[in-house]
Amino acid sequence: MSNVSAETLKSTIEEYAHGSDHPDLQVYRRDIDDKDWDRFSWWIGHVAELGHFYGGKRILEVGCGFGWDALALSKETDSTVVAMDILPSMIDGVQQCLTQLRVKGGVAKVEAMVGDVCEVDLPAQSFDGIFSSEAVEHVHSLEAMYARCFALLKPGGRLVIVNDSNAYNAAFRERNFTMWAERDSSWEHATWLKEEVRPIEHANAEPYGAMRERMIRAVEPGMGDDAVAKLVHATAGLIRPEIEQAAHDFKANGKLPVRPELSWCRNPETGEYAERLLDPFAMQKGLRDAGFKVSLQHLYRKFPFRLANNVGIHAVNKLLFKQNPLFVLVAQKPLKN
Repeated sequence: MSNVSAETLKSTIEEYAHGSDHPDLQVYRRDIDDKDWDRFSWWIGHVAELGHFYGGKRILEVGCGFGWDALALSKETDSTVVAMDILPSMIDGVQQCLTQLRVKGGVAKVEAMVGDVCEVDLPAQSFDGIFSSEAVEHVHSLEAMYARCFALLKPGGRLVIVNDSNAYNAAFRERNFTMWAERDSSWEHATWLKEEVRPIEHANAEPYGAMRERMIRAVEPGMGDDAVAKLVHATAGLIRPEIEQAAHDFKANGKLPVRPELSWCRNPETGEYAERLLDPFAMQKGLRDAGFKVSLQHLYRKFPFRLANNVGIHAVNKLLFKQNPLFVLVAQKPLKN
């Protein structure tokens, strides 16, 4: 049960979201839909309960975007939320919105910082909880993220990951393939990202395939067009050192690399994923390997479906994911190692 009403969340976040003229905020404001506030209020409260985030704690949000969830979570829990994103453009917008909210007398226990969760330089055991929603599909190394989160959490602290980019859901598999095809080869899509989505974040957008082609031609300038085209296709999901090695290997022995499954939509320069499909069961295992105690859950709100939120049977979970891709992983750091 949420401590903050849907109406209160709506008024607070709408005021916050209009506190900046940041160009990239326009698409986020377009996404505001009045019918979603009741569910959002419930969702924030449920996540706070799963993470034990209540009561003046210090919470890290990984991949905060423009900070709406961070603000809502701080209001719901009366805890301080450190909103972190790898993109400086996002954090610029968060800082501007927070400043204007406070100028108008609003209270926001939110701090904002630019950072990569896999490498961020923060003190060990400095957070009571960590939260991430619809962000981990972009992280370049889930294993590195798990290890860093484990180090940042105090003993007994919880990491809550919410996502719907689920490899077991046919609709999301189709969406992922379509996104990859557009991001990989379409200059029109790159222009759309610059002009209609987030002009600052995507200012230098170009198809990932064009980037890989440039890398291949730079290290093997004499390679023919047909060979380059084969390599461009085969290296989707790889990064620069892997692409360059693949070009050398192909020239030497005609061997093409094996593309990583379900992870093709990846920036070959930075290693970040524009989108990738996630395997909730593999993530659960990865978190356990990192030292966490982990439960895999669903986020059904209404009876009788909510009875399935904590089902522990693998086959049943797979069946549920075919119907609804949304999943949550609750990972607790043991009190004693």
